[in-house]
Amino acid sequence: MPRTKGRPDNRYELFTCAWKGHALVGTDAAKVTPDDALVAREADGGRWYRCLRCDAWLFAEIPPHPSRERVPPRDEIEIPARGTLLRDRYVLRLIALDRAVHVVVLSVLAVVLFMFAKHDAALHRDYNNIMNDLSGGSPGESQVRGVLGYLRKAFQYSPHRLIQLGLFITAYAALEATEMVGLWFNKRWAEYLTLIATTALVPIEIYELTLSVSVFKVITLIINVAIVVYLLLAKRLFGLRGGHRAEAKRRHELGGWGAIERATPGEASATP
Repeated sequence: MPRTKGRPDNRYELFTCAWKGHALVGTDAAKVTPDDALVAREADGGRWYRCLRCDAWLFAEIPPHPSRERVPPRDEIEIPARGTLLRDRYVLRLIALDRAVHVVVLSVLAVVLFMFAKHDAALHRDYNNIMNDLSGGSPGESQVRGVLGYLRKAFQYSPHRLIQLGLFITAYAALEATEMVGLWFNKRWAEYLTLIATTALVPIEIYELTLSVSVFKVITLIINVAIVVYLLLAKRLFGLRGGHRAEAKRRHELGGWGAIERATPGEASATP
């Protein structure tokens, strides 16, 4: 039976190029020499340009009004992330989006708590009037559930206590926002910060599951455990799998011109 073709090895590169466009160099150069064969070559009356991200070769006409004489030297060319380095960037940015959701939810919750603390008496009076109307004149607060039940619990705290809770949640939202920004820009310190903060939540989430089980709690625990395992193993935090030195070596081997040269089949001077 014929073998079914799986996903391409450079699927992250292809997706990124489809979204951001190809990373081409030398498109504005007047001359292309054999020394530039790794990234640009002249053939068929035009030029072939190599995408430094997905390795695709694209044909284009020779620019009629070039803005520079030669293709930029290697030390002036920025190699885009590719391979597993690009995959890691997508994973980290996915975690950053998760943190962005947390920041929004926590910020809204903090605003609600501050509002309750500022207008506690008026809101409590309005709440009682609503509950009396819903219960036909008799208070039935102890039986209510859902959103109204959570509101009833909020009135059990003093305004001072609500402000303390609001400040705590605001500080935690700031921590999540710091993680979000650092992960989005692929910062090593953000990986450590996210690992520590997420690991601290896992025991609390397990305890919550012992009290009551819900789909939301289970999914949250699975996501946080997956984040912890990924950061520990894939990003080699706290010395695991060689630690920072092994991670730096991996980045060096998979990035830069070495990765471009290894991905070049055949002779560099051959026509694409």
